[in-house]
Amino acid sequence: MRDIALILIFPVLIYYAIKRPYIGLALWLWSSLVPLNLWAYGFSTSFRWNLIFALTTIVSYFFSKKEFRFKSEALFTLMLVFTLHVSLSSFTHMGSEIEVWREYEFFIKSIIFFVFICLIVNKPLHIEALLWACVMSIGARACIEGMKFVHSGGGHVVRSISTMFSDNNLGALASLMVIPMMIYLYTRYQHKLIKFGLGSFIFLNVMFIIGSDSRGGFLGLLVLGAYFFWKSQRKGIVLVLLIFFGLVVLQVADQNWMERMQTIENAGEDGSFMSRLIVWKLSLLLALKHPILGGGFNAVAYFPTWVVLVADFNTLSFIPSPNPSTLYVAHSIYFQVLGDTGFVGFTWYGLILLLTFIGLNKVRKNTQDEWAKTLVIYLQLSFVAFAVAGAALSAAYNSIFLLIVGLTIVLKRLYVNDNNFISNKDRKRASLTSTSR
Repeated sequence: MRDIALILIFPVLIYYAIKRPYIGLALWLWSSLVPLNLWAYGFSTSFRWNLIFALTTIVSYFFSKKEFRFKSEALFTLMLVFTLHVSLSSFTHMGSEIEVWREYEFFIKSIIFFVFICLIVNKPLHIEALLWACVMSIGARACIEGMKFVHSGGGHVVRSISTMFSDNNLGALASLMVIPMMIYLYTRYQHKLIKFGLGSFIFLNVMFIIGSDSRGGFLGLLVLGAYFFWKSQRKGIVLVLLIFFGLVVLQVADQNWMERMQTIENAGEDGSFMSRLIVWKLSLLLALKHPILGGGFNAVAYFPTWVVLVADFNTLSFIPSPNPSTLYVAHSIYFQVLGDTGFVGFTWYGLILLLTFIGLNKVRKNTQDEWAKTLVIYLQLSFVAFAVAGAALSAAYNSIFLLIVGLTIVLKRLYVNDNNFISNKDRKRASLTSTSR
């Protein structure tokens, strides 16, 4: 049934993707975050939906009659420099040939998507379409898993929600980054059915994170709640909601979950944390040996490279940890980039993080549009969730992060670099109260 529905709606989607490139861009993101073969189970799974949407978007952009003005700026240039650096690291890699080029292909596809965000998006409507794509992909999948978790009274074991976020920890990170987007959209609409749907999505995504059994996800959830409380102008309402969620967690979480979360306080005695510390030291060693280009994608988890690094493990003996005995991926966006691209690549990546956060702050301080100010607050929430929860997860190049970077560039162009770029009509539409919806 789902296959038939997808095939029937496909011509309509392609029509609007050709007519409106931003719709194609949203479909591109939607089908990238959660491949459509996870929604269907029959003949439609053989279709390369994401490739079709991507090519349609690119073609529709170049054949569009509208002129899209784009001026490069520091953050965009830095992303291109980082892309070049990652390319050089991949060509001189010390990892598995198959693994490196598979990861490089994914990375380049994500960068192409990022570039077209900067080229196509120039209106509030375009931005909201991309946010809806995140909600209806990652948010929807997490919602289903969260519903199972609640219905089972905490017994359902949450797994991955997509191929991009392929385990419970990565799924929790993705959901954390999308929740602020849901809250933003919730503030933009007054239609009761839409608000009820988004409110349910928010609640069930929180339940998904709790059910994921991810300590990084739980820590990110705490930081997200604290940051949201700090930024909110309605702290009383936010506090009530936080207490409500806390009571629900106490109701559905079992004793094993409680004990696992309590290990955060004693990280030095926890085996999982110590395994992370070991691989972080190995990633640092790899960067010390190859400071300019690093070892390439996941080189630290490639056995021949791992053996060489283990031989010099005592170089970092001043950082107490057990000796390495098993292969692990970096388990941190920071050490992932450090090992993959060396100190130089890590510097580029760190500057991207810094300029993204500074750029969002500039938009918030320079614009008088309440729409833009509100959006920036929630994008910052997503960014903070990524920066905190990502410290213990390998997801440095994920598409949601690149979306936030791309939207930062777009918002700076609209509201900082060129205040006259956005038309009066679009300003009026962006500033409309949610009652008009």
